[in-house]
Amino acid sequence: MSRYSRDAVGHWRRAAAGQPRGDRRWAEAQVELGAALLDRYHADQARQDLIEATVVLEAAIRTMADSFLAEELGTAHGVRALATFTDVLLARARIDSEPQLLDIAEQYLQFADDASADLGNSALLSLKTCQVYRVRHDFDGSVDTLYRLTAIAKMAERWISEEHRPALRGIHAEALLRAYQLTGVEDYVDEAMELVSSVDATGPNQDQVVMLRARCLLARAAGTTHTADVERAVALLREHTPRSDDARFLAGQTLLTLVDRTGRPELLGQAWEEFAAALNTVPERHPHHRTALASLSTVGMKTHQLTGDISSLETAIGLLRRALALSVRGEPNHALYLDQLGYSLRLLYDATGEPAYLEEALVLLRRALDALPARDPQRAETGLSIAQALRATYLRTGEPALLTEAVERARAAGRTDSGAVPVRIQAFDKAAYTLTALGRWKEATDAFDEAITLLPRLASRGRTRHDQYADLGSTAGLAATAASCAVGAGQPERALELLERGRGLLLHQRLTADGEWAALQRADGRLAADFQRMRRDFEAPVPESSRPTTFGRDRETEWNVLLATIRELPGLGDFLRPPSAQQLLDQVDGTVIVPIASELRCDALILRQHRVAVLPLPDLSLTDAMAHLRLLQEATTTAYDPAADARSRLRAQSALSGVLEWLWHTLVGPVLDRIDAPGAAGELPRVWWCPVGPLAFFPLHAAQAGAGRSALDRVVSSYTPTVTALARKRTGPRQSRPDARSCVVAMRATPGGPGALPSAEREAASAARALPGAWLGLDATATRQQVLDRLAGSAYAHFACHALADPHDPAQGRLLVHDHQDSPLTVADVSRLDLDAEFAFLSACATAQAPPTLVDESLHITGAFQLAGFRHVIGTLWEIDDAVSLALTTAFYEHNDATGAAAYALHSAVRVLRDRYPLAPTLWAAHIHTGG
Repeated sequence: MSRYSRDAVGHWRRAAAGQPRGDRRWAEAQVELGAALLDRYHADQARQDLIEATVVLEAAIRTMADSFLAEELGTAHGVRALATFTDVLLARARIDSEPQLLDIAEQYLQFADDASADLGNSALLSLKTCQVYRVRHDFDGSVDTLYRLTAIAKMAERWISEEHRPALRGIHAEALLRAYQLTGVEDYVDEAMELVSSVDATGPNQDQVVMLRARCLLARAAGTTHTADVERAVALLREHTPRSDDARFLAGQTLLTLVDRTGRPELLGQAWEEFAAALNTVPERHPHHRTALASLSTVGMKTHQLTGDISSLETAIGLLRRALALSVRGEPNHALYLDQLGYSLRLLYDATGEPAYLEEALVLLRRALDALPARDPQRAETGLSIAQALRATYLRTGEPALLTEAVERARAAGRTDSGAVPVRIQAFDKAAYTLTALGRWKEATDAFDEAITLLPRLASRGRTRHDQYADLGSTAGLAATAASCAVGAGQPERALELLERGRGLLLHQRLTADGEWAALQRADGRLAADFQRMRRDFEAPVPESSRPTTFGRDRETEWNVLLATIRELPGLGDFLRPPSAQQLLDQVDGTVIVPIASELRCDALILRQHRVAVLPLPDLSLTDAMAHLRLLQEATTTAYDPAADARSRLRAQSALSGVLEWLWHTLVGPVLDRIDAPGAAGELPRVWWCPVGPLAFFPLHAAQAGAGRSALDRVVSSYTPTVTALARKRTGPRQSRPDARSCVVAMRATPGGPGALPSAEREAASAARALPGAWLGLDATATRQQVLDRLAGSAYAHFACHALADPHDPAQGRLLVHDHQDSPLTVADVSRLDLDAEFAFLSACATAQAPPTLVDESLHITGAFQLAGFRHVIGTLWEIDDAVSLALTTAFYEHNDATGAAAYALHSAVRVLRDRYPLAPTLWAAHIHTGG
């Protein structure tokens, strides 16, 4: 306790004693005594000072209220009395967990406001009312409380003094940030940023303003994966010399956020220093002491997660136990301390296997959930933690009731609307898996359905593509597992629907069936124009600045409003809705095979004659598929590795032959037998493969196991990323193209790129002879802009050049044209084209290659040409040989008359190469036909 606080209390106690009770000067002395007692409480946390301050201030206020028309309350001294009294009641409400004290504070403030004739004083009273509502929200967790706060703040803004304007805007901005956390309405972040940006970050409000600016940046970064805003917040806080513990806490928390996004362990030490400095400046009974202990615990826990060091986790648990022992049930952070300690003990159980840790973790997590407000976003994570702890306990004890409770906890967590969408998806996924363990397959399918319903939120228009990739990648395999579950529940049609809703989310945002588009044009030309405008707007390049999702949310809302308007038109009620299984089956003309490999089971859905049939694949497993995928990747890499010797290359060809044989026995052979695909010569039937997950990396069309057992000898194979994509590309009428033009590109030598392609010019010449109205871009004439301009007016395209995939940013995969070093021709560039084109032949390396976690999104060069509007696209699964490409291209154009026979022409050309090089499948199995 400072000497000033002790002397001030004594001075004003004597001053009040020297005045007649009820006198104005006595009341003024009482107000100053109350303020001094509050200052002393802040210094040493003695609760009796708050009690005494309540008594003396209330007595002073009642004296002022007894004045004529209570006019004393409307004076500056009366407002000071009420402001101090409010601060005392807020402090008491927090430490004693007594929200009824907030009602008393609000009643006094309203009474004084009614008595005040000064608009400036009324605005100051409104500021204090806002503070009451902010603390009230800590108790009730209601977003309506925040809305009331913001309404009061807006009314007070006009009349508040410049002295108090920063405080008003600060609490207004804080409420908006909290409302954003509860609702996800990102406009609130923009409004908060605008408020704090208008306040001078100097003087007594410096800490508050700097912290709010940093918190706005962190809020903008929430729900994203980029680091720019977090790094800006770190820089902002480092430039600022903190004057309060709150600033140190925020600096440490911001560093921890950066650790989560970058994995940089050195930042943990910096965060520890910030929290330790805060701990050393506050007494043990102060709430900040508990906050500092919990924050230091978080550093210890994250250190364990990054390094596996158990002693760091044990230190974290010890710090949390101390924070919880000092905490009072009902204070805002009490539930978070319980949750954090429970989660840390669960981690310690995972590391040591000691059952006592798991038992205590479960008790603490349940208490945490009970203590959290109904709409608190943390309820989703805590509920999921309880479900995980229950399942871990079941695995130890075998008690079935634990699984039943785990299901309910996980489902409740998934249905927490305010929770983070990835956490909610994970919760539904956990519930579904647990239900399968209980044999409740239909309920499990329902839980998977709820998870998949949330997936479009991850692909929301306007989000940066990096955030879309990261979040969609985190759900890889969800659609396959959901479909397998539906098959297990005896619902194959639903399995198909779940696959279509859970895969190709970014692809389907771009696809519009020709029939739907034509119907919209006929029904309402203005809405059709708005639809085209917005679609092009969504496909515009992402800004260089790391602007996250706020304006994207506005665009998503505008898009949804437009779709709702379109769907009100006669006959367009299902415009762009995910089609039902029956609608898809009615639109598909031919046989479509959907192979699915998941942890639950492996099957092939066979779509033909308006029905879905299920073919179990008992010899296929997801583990086996992943092992053979690694063999495939190693073989195709070694076969084209210039450093590999001849023996290694031969072994690679043999390994790939083994993969093709495994494919035949486990998947392709059983499917072709089931559909009675002929094994004789003559015209072969068409089959469209729609492989799910890792199966999309395999050359299903080339599966074989010796003479007479080869897919190439039984069917003509094509591929499609989703059944919806195939249906929408095959429903529109084909147009005659008497004036069709073609774009042909050949790069014999690529500046700054891989080796020369000596056969590229001859290959391009072969394509140009076969394609109508061909423009030939050769070497330096094939620049990015020239190619894009020519593509925009072309119905056909052929590229003989190098290509590169980008595993970290698939949209930056590119065809290496002449100026690729400065102006790359990317997946994003091509996919933004809006064409009605026939086919593109991509004679380049690995144009159908995508990151493993995003394989179901078709984010590769072949997929880009599909999105651009090409009905047929020929791409490659791995690197290809230049001379063999020439032979295949020549054979292809000898058989293809540019009237839609691309699949047959490719099939014929590949069979010729297969027969010529039977022991070298890398030379002939890479090319695939995608589309109708």
